[in-house]
Amino acid sequence: MKKYIFLIILICFTFANLKTLAMPNPWIDCNDNISCGAKKAGFNFPIRVENYTVRAMKDMIEIKFPLDKKRTVTVRKAQNANGKPDENGIIDISGVYTSYPVNKTIYIQKGIAFSVRGKRNKFYVVTFAAESGYYSFYCEKGLKTKDIKHFYKMLEEAEAPRLNFDEKESYTIKQLQDLRRVDGIVEPVYSQDYLPEILKKKGVTEICFERANLGQDTYCSASQLKLIKKYYKH
Repeated sequence: MKKYIFLIILICFTFANLKTLAMPNPWIDCNDNISCGAKKAGFNFPIRVENYTVRAMKDMIEIKFPLDKKRTVTVRKAQNANGKPDENGIIDISGVYTSYPVNKTIYIQKGIAFSVRGKRNKFYVVTFAAESGYYSFYCEKGLKTKDIKHFYKMLEEAEAPRLNFDEKESYTIKQLQDLRRVDGIVEPVYSQDYLPEILKKKGVTEICFERANLGQDTYCSASQLKLIKKYYKH
C-alpha cells in the first residue's frame, strides 16, 4: 500500500513540475532600457521618470520608479488587454488581486474616469483607459488624489504627439501654437529656432518671443509685445 501511495505522490509531483516547465515566465527584464521594453511589448511608452526599471511582455510594459523617499510606484500600459471592461471602459491590468474595502470611480480634470481601490483616503490600485491604451498604477503604501493628477499629467505629456525635425521646419510658430491648443502638448517651441532676425535686432528677447507665442506676456515689455504684434500683422 505504501508503495502505491509513493507512486501516486511521485506522479503528482512530476506532473506539477511538467506543468511549471510548460508555462514559462512571459516577462522579460529590461533594466533601464525603454527600447527593450518597447520591442517586447510592440509599442513605445516614453514616460519621463528617473531611477526606473522596466520589464515587458507581449502587449504590455511595466515601469517601476520611486515616487519619493518612502513610496515606489509601478505603472503599466497595455494597448490590448484581456478582461471585461467596466462601465467606463476600463480593464484592470494591474495584476494586483488584493481585496480592498474601497472600490469606486473618481473623476479628475477633463472628466477622465479612474477606477480606484484602497482604504479610506488612500488608493493602492488605480486604473483608467484612454485612446492610447489601458493604464494602471500600483503603490503598496498608497496614493492620494493629487498623485493621480500628477501621474495623469505625466502620461499625457508622454503620449502627446511629437513633430520630427522635418515636420517642425514646415510650421510657423503660430501654426505650432494652434496645434498645441487643439491636440494638447505637441512639443516645446524653442525660440532660438524661430525668433526672426528683424525682431532680434530690435531688442525682442528669445524668452519673450517664445512665451508670447504660448500666450504668456510676463516676460515681455510693452514695446516688445508691440513689435511682435506688428510683425504678425505683416
